[in-house]
Amino acid sequence: MNFASARKIQLLRGYLWKFRGVSAGERFGIGQSVKIEYPKCLIIGQDVTIDDFSFLHCLSTRGVQIGNNTSIDRNCWLHCGGSKADHEHGFFSIGDNSYIGCNAVLGAGGGIEIGNHVLIGQSVNIHAENHTFSDPEKRIDEQGVTYQGIIVQDDVWIGSRVVILDGVQIGKGAVIAAGAVVTKSIPEYAVVMGVPARIVGSRRPQ
Repeated sequence: MNFASARKIQLLRGYLWKFRGVSAGERFGIGQSVKIEYPKCLIIGQDVTIDDFSFLHCLSTRGVQIGNNTSIDRNCWLHCGGSKADHEHGFFSIGDNSYIGCNAVLGAGGGIEIGNHVLIGQSVNIHAENHTFSDPEKRIDEQGVTYQGIIVQDDVWIGSRVVILDGVQIGKGAVIAAGAVVTKSIPEYAVVMGVPARIVGSRRPQ
């Protein structure tokens, strides 16, 4: 199948998802075998594509919002952490002209906010929640979960296989090298790498 025919099928799937509750602009494309839970919580801009085999669990008060001309590559897993009994804390938003690479894992239980012109590489993990484990006399699954949220500002490049943990804010223009584990907030235009991530340079003129 050529690209034009495949794109027509994507657009047809996107059109059909509007009847299931998705609020979407023009030219919304959906790949094959995409699953969307709670589609009424999903708001999509124009010229957006969600590629094959992705899974979006959108249940939350603020829902999932995807800006104009933004693409989510195949095999993305996104979960807002909401249940019918508790869906106040989670949400996911990404701005215009941004891209999420294939095999991304996005745990948005505490909220993930991504800006405009953000490039996210393959197999990135972003976890906006954390298990409490301070009491050794109790099982970890009895101690609850904390939520702080994650913010990625505009014009950020996040390399392949990066892990970003809860409570982190990544400043405008920053670059996160492949394989880094980001445990603390990153200033604007910083270049970071390593486990845990550390600042190794700046994009600003010296």
